Amino acid sequence: MKNSSFHQIEKIIKKAKRILVVTHQGPDGDAIGSLAAMGFYLKKIKKPHYLLCVSGVPDSLKFIPGTSGIKSKHPKIPYDLIIGLDYGSKIQLGLESYFKKYPEIPVLIFDHHLLGNQSADFGIIKSGCSSVCELLYDYFQAIKFNINKKIAHALAVGILSDTGFFKYTHNKKPLEVIANLMHFGVRPDEIDNALNGYVKMAAMKLGGKILSRAEHNYKKDFVYSWLKRKELSKHHVLISDLNGLIERLRNLKEGRFALFLVEEEKERIHGHLRSRPDKNYNVAKLAMKMGGGGHKYAAGFRFKGTIDTALKLVAKYAKKK
Repeated sequence: MKNSSFHQIEKIIKKAKRILVVTHQGPDGDAIGSLAAMGFYLKKIKKPHYLLCVSGVPDSLKFIPGTSGIKSKHPKIPYDLIIGLDYGSKIQLGLESYFKKYPEIPVLIFDHHLLGNQSADFGIIKSGCSSVCELLYDYFQAIKFNINKKIAHALAVGILSDTGFFKYTHNKKPLEVIANLMHFGVRPDEIDNALNGYVKMAAMKLGGKILSRAEHNYKKDFVYSWLKRKELSKHHVLISDLNGLIERLRNLKEGRFALFLVEEEKERIHGHLRSRPDKNYNVAKLAMKMGGGGHKYAAGFRFKGTIDTALKLVAKYAKKK
């Protein structure tokens, strides 16, 4: 797929009568922020649409404006256009049965993952962008669409969360965008509190246990830990309550990158990968080998199998420089 210009994308969106907008399963702040922002945009231009994330909106992200309109069930009717946001690989959308039923619907993409298995017909993939929310900001600027306070807030959440509040990027651009969004009343400290400031005591105790069993694979030079599904039930916490753990692993002196493996269901593993600019290891390339994606210092994948099998496969692909 060749990247479309922003003005070409605008024409495609305006031509469609009904639009299905979807982001990846197990969404983060960028996925839900971009989905909500796109919803506000389509509403403002009076374009009928359906917002979808098949795994639903995590409680930790429901503070983002517009999330009440996001559905988790496939629509029952075909749409003229599907807009895919922040998904890296088509399978991450969870739309296999819908695509099989309606294979003729064109897909337009906004993505900042490395070019992989997105399978889009048109749109833009820009891996140098900090987030899809930054990409949408550029789109709105290019077409001279006036964003409002709600859109600004949704975009800010995506940019701040995907840059780790600027820990994952050397680029000044996202910082400049956030500065512009602050004119709409966006406060990064409030977003930080909403995302990271309300840790449950039970989650902190479980997190301590997970950190205590962290290991350093000296041969391939990465640090890792893991979480089994039964531990969540035992401690009465959700996976989303442990979002900050991978950051703690990332901050260890040892290892070129950090890996946190979570057993979401039996033989369904979610791998979280993080590195740092000073270590300069591209975890997105590693994630792609595991069927996932992301950007240079923050990426992830989903894997069918056990934690041990996923760990061995990551070690296989984690080549030394």
